[in-house]
Amino acid sequence: MKLRELVNKTGVPRETIQFYLREGVLPKPRKRGRGQADYGDNYLELIDLIKELQEKHFLPLAIIKKVIKRLKKISPSEEHYFRMQSEFFSPIGYILTQRGVEGEEQFLDITGLGRKWLAAAEEWGVITPEVRNGKKVFSSEDVAIGKVMVEFERAGTGPKDGFDPEVLRHYKDYLQKMVADLNKNFTDHLYGQVSEGEFAEKGFRNLNLMGIFLFFLFRKLAQKDTQAYIEQLERQKCVS
Repeated sequence: MKLRELVNKTGVPRETIQFYLREGVLPKPRKRGRGQADYGDNYLELIDLIKELQEKHFLPLAIIKKVIKRLKKISPSEEHYFRMQSEFFSPIGYILTQRGVEGEEQFLDITGLGRKWLAAAEEWGVITPEVRNGKKVFSSEDVAIGKVMVEFERAGTGPKDGFDPEVLRHYKDYLQKMVADLNKNFTDHLYGQVSEGEFAEKGFRNLNLMGIFLFFLFRKLAQKDTQAYIEQLERQKCVS
């Protein structure tokens, strides 16, 4: 496509795109004759990514340039992980959904989750909306969980692929016990020792830190365990 088409499709001004090109944030386009350049569809994705990193994460162009350069070298699975982090760990996304999503229809529309699986997730206690004025109100965490359930299907680990989604209930039950133990330990150490405001602030920080800790610990342990199990299966295969 020509530069004019790229401007129309992205909504980004010609001058801005040319600036990205001069700064090396965007790669130079393929030339087609004198004064003509051809911009492939990948430029649409790159410009969307630049806008996302600027608007959601407030990154300067110097950092965005490094991110795009790094993305060229990563595997599809790493790219998927990057996209998921950008989607679910966006501070702007959290702020926008912090007050919750009102109504089942809006929730289904935003997450893409099917009505059947929403009902199942509610039954399992994985998604737990409040009822206000006769309407369900879903938290930002509920919205994220709904989106992740849809991603399981896209990643080839959904019900259509033979995976039992009810395992999510068991994970929730296990985590619920662990969270109760963590909360008891936290409360026993601080309750009555600090002011109510300090207790609430420390609790909120601790909640976020523990969530991030568990996220990265899970990834680390899962990668090691998966590799070890594959190696075990390979050894068994060789013996048989």
